[in-house]
Amino acid sequence: MSNLFEIENLGQILITGHVNPDGDALGSALAFKLILKQKNIEADVCFDISNSLPTNLDHLPLELVNKEAKNQYDTVYVFDCGSSERLGKYESLALNAENIIVVDHHINPTFGTLQIIDPTAASTTQVLFRELESDNILITKEVANCLMTGLITDTGRFQYSNTNSEVFDIASKLMKYGSDLTMISENIYGSVPLNAMILQSKVLERMELFTKEKLIVSFILQTDYKKYKIESSEVDFLIDSIRLVKESEIALLLKEQTDGTFKGSLRSRTQVNVQEIASEFGGGGHKAASGFSSSLEKDQIVDIVRNAISKQL
Repeated sequence: MSNLFEIENLGQILITGHVNPDGDALGSALAFKLILKQKNIEADVCFDISNSLPTNLDHLPLELVNKEAKNQYDTVYVFDCGSSERLGKYESLALNAENIIVVDHHINPTFGTLQIIDPTAASTTQVLFRELESDNILITKEVANCLMTGLITDTGRFQYSNTNSEVFDIASKLMKYGSDLTMISENIYGSVPLNAMILQSKVLERMELFTKEKLIVSFILQTDYKKYKIESSEVDFLIDSIRLVKESEIALLLKEQTDGTFKGSLRSRTQVNVQEIASEFGGGGHKAASGFSSSLEKDQIVDIVRNAISKQL
């Protein structure tokens, strides 16, 4: 029996993950919610979401996400989150729980009474799949779609360097369980709001290439969201647009937040480890894809990223 289900006194259960969850955090959390439901175990799924969930993830059973959490939980399952601070408003709920089970693929999570971690895995759903398979848990089509979503998003449609043979083996098994790979890929990557596409042209105009570091940079401002009447959750795909520049090996997209700070998304298609770069700002992630937040000015952030790249060259 997996450690996921060995806890004697589960009590009130919360399932959560990092703020403004992506496909991997949502996919793993919702898959686990469905598994617990199969076992007639009740659990709340809550995330700290600043705006709204991106529409390109609406193929997931988002109706299972609770709007409000209880005041206290005995057991908290945390997916795709290497630091308790990244839980946002649910950090104290998690840390005050008797049992904190962290399932993740980030390096060295800083909390948890039980950690099921593999930093070499491409996604948290990959780690979770192994646990479910080892316990012979029934994987329904709905569960398979949740797991596939994390696998697809965190490998960039199986294009990032973290894509190995196990990823394809798991994807194949999930398809046998009924996962609709075509539907998921189309919804995530092939369906973009018109205004997001219009904003994309602006982001591409702003691109700046730093030849020495082979770094491509662009940014999105709060005024852009207002002008194009679009939420920040709808433009996550833009990092994959700027990383297409052939002369670049590392991409940085800076998105201004409502408080004037910036959220940075980093991608690498070489041996440059962007997780190390993100750590310069207290952020993290993976070798090929990482993120961070900073209160510095855009130019200051870019200078730090350039210097961090130079250290690895």
